[in-house]
Amino acid sequence: LYLDRARTFKAFRMPPVIPRSRVADLVRQHLELLELPRLPVRSCDGLLMPFWGVRGPRMQETIPAFSPVPAGFAGFRLPAAGAVPEGEQGPPEFERAVCSEGSSAAWEGREDVSGFGLYAVPFFKVEYGEAGETYTAWVDAVEGGVRLEGSPPPLTDRISKRFWNVMGLTFLGLTAEALLIPNGLAAASVVALTAAAAYPTLVGLFREGEG
Repeated sequence: LYLDRARTFKAFRMPPVIPRSRVADLVRQHLELLELPRLPVRSCDGLLMPFWGVRGPRMQETIPAFSPVPAGFAGFRLPAAGAVPEGEQGPPEFERAVCSEGSSAAWEGREDVSGFGLYAVPFFKVEYGEAGETYTAWVDAVEGGVRLEGSPPPLTDRISKRFWNVMGLTFLGLTAEALLIPNGLAAASVVALTAAAAYPTLVGLFREGEG
């Protein structure tokens, strides 16, 4: 008998635990934790992503079985338990992604490998952002983890940029007033009144940027 170890393996599937209704909240909470803008979710698609689970007496690795691999999947490890045989009926809302890495070249010939299997893990692929500026997040439908594939600038950067832009324009406006009014006392009074009137508007702009 000849057994081709590179093609003989068991296939499993991880049942989803996180419902679609929770995905938007998980993404917003993750963005808030990273101090990123809470941009609206535009689409949410369920995908079964294939991974090789490679194990040995003293090792266990997770290798993506698809290509290209988004940067957000770096360090992903298969859930510790819950896998069911692939033959059982899968969830209808998850479309199967193409398994493009079907060989065992990543572990073939390694003496520390004693077995491997192909696991289909459910993820929600989320597109979020505003018109003309969208980003992708992957939500693990088993454990609820959020992985970002690119992200908007942090809120601190956006608020800082807004601050300097607005303050620069305000300073130019007050300087122009002071130069156009010949009387020094009158110029100081007008500048003070303008600054007091502009203060509520400036506060409103910064609060809008934080939101």
